Amino acid sequence: MEQKKHKHFRTTNSSSKGGGREGAIYYSVLVVLMLIFGIYTATKFPYTYITMEGDNFWVLTWDFWKLKLATLPAITMWLNDYLMQYYASVPVAACIQTLTLGIIGVLAHTVLKRLSVRKWLYWLGLLPSVILGFYCTFCLSFQLQWIFLLLLVLVFLSIRNFKGQVLFSLLCVPVGFLLMTTPMLAVLLLILFLSPQYRPNGEKVWKPSLGKVGMGLLSLLFLGITPKIYSQQVAFIPFEERYNKWGTYFDPLTSVYSHDGEYIKKCVCMANDNRWEDLLYKEHIKSDAQRGNGTALRYALLAESALGTLPENLLDYPINDENLFLYPHLSNRVASPFNRLFYLNLGVYDEAFHHAQEYSLLMANGNSFSSIRQLTDYSIEEGEWDIAEKFLTVLSRSSCHKDFIRERRATMEKAKKSFNKNIALRADNFVGGYSFPVEMLRLARYYKDSLDRKKMIDYAICAYIIRGDYNSFMIAVNAFDIYKDKELPKAYRIFAQNFK
Repeated sequence: MEQKKHKHFRTTNSSSKGGGREGAIYYSVLVVLMLIFGIYTATKFPYTYITMEGDNFWVLTWDFWKLKLATLPAITMWLNDYLMQYYASVPVAACIQTLTLGIIGVLAHTVLKRLSVRKWLYWLGLLPSVILGFYCTFCLSFQLQWIFLLLLVLVFLSIRNFKGQVLFSLLCVPVGFLLMTTPMLAVLLLILFLSPQYRPNGEKVWKPSLGKVGMGLLSLLFLGITPKIYSQQVAFIPFEERYNKWGTYFDPLTSVYSHDGEYIKKCVCMANDNRWEDLLYKEHIKSDAQRGNGTALRYALLAESALGTLPENLLDYPINDENLFLYPHLSNRVASPFNRLFYLNLGVYDEAFHHAQEYSLLMANGNSFSSIRQLTDYSIEEGEWDIAEKFLTVLSRSSCHKDFIRERRATMEKAKKSFNKNIALRADNFVGGYSFPVEMLRLARYYKDSLDRKKMIDYAICAYIIRGDYNSFMIAVNAFDIYKDKELPKAYRIFAQNFK
């Protein structure tokens, strides 16, 4: 009998050692996968991470929390917005995404260990992290929902009393409604229903009992009622919006959509930093534009204008429409940032302000950090000190803008001392109210003291070249003194020679 006990002890002990070894291997594999994910995304999608911070908005105010309560799942979205404040640093952003997926892998492994003794099943804990990392790479909120789902499952499995399980399954519906979308909550309830019951002796029972079926039906009833009750409290949010949405988009990390998005975000970020030569040549935007890439063409032409080389290099590009200089009368996530940069390049700050504000309205929170920072800068340029101070006050409620606020307040104090009220700050007409070359010439006359006046005139002359309108071309060239007693740029000379 004593020998049997020793034999049983040795078997249990070896099993424990084997389980520990299996766990160590699992976590080692998980760490390696997460390192690969973090390094790959940080090197291949750095501008996507930076843009996520700019498109985000979070402030520590009661009004913002009330906004989140109307944007389910409230707690998850609030936490998502808080974490994204730190995405301006690519390494930090990659670490947050990697740690989130790693936590999912750890929780999934723990849940499977609670549910089964078959060790090969534990390895399925890697699947949620891998699938979410590949198909929902940059959707932090959806990944957070999975963390909350797995945590609730673990709490449920730790409850051995059936009445306690029933009570938990009912209470987790209203609580879970603030943590995950309704389809995700339905997945949670399904897992709870399929999980085992425990007898008083600790034995697991997998066969659903009448009580378990009743628990499932009651939970589903709560799941149907809770969204409807909540919708009555925030009636301006459509019931369908919070009932049917998963809260993410499923797009592979290797898809064309992901890489095109990174391409556009890279152009915007580099243009924001005035890295025009790097954008044209190091990032091959010029060669991409010459191959017919529409986005690259617009940014290449903008870079040429910013560098003052547009009149020389216009004919290097396959441009056959003056509207390819910008996105006329469009407001979306691609057009608004470009149009803002276009008018910023011309020194037309009120129109840059307009497009920054339009872009912020496209964001999930109806506002964004990048837009507020831009609006602050443009307000300072226009001498609107009170408006700039209001934007800085908003940013002071966030967590990562102390340096920005200090720098802009110092800039504002200097600007107040040297501000010239006689310089034109706003256009005298609705921008876009005239054809492109006419608008550029009107802006050039109105902003007669602007350092960017030549760019406006060049845009107008280039537009006439694209139209093939020689008479208007000559009138525009002779009407302004920028080329008086000077040799015309290359594109102008070639065009003029073709009509002689």
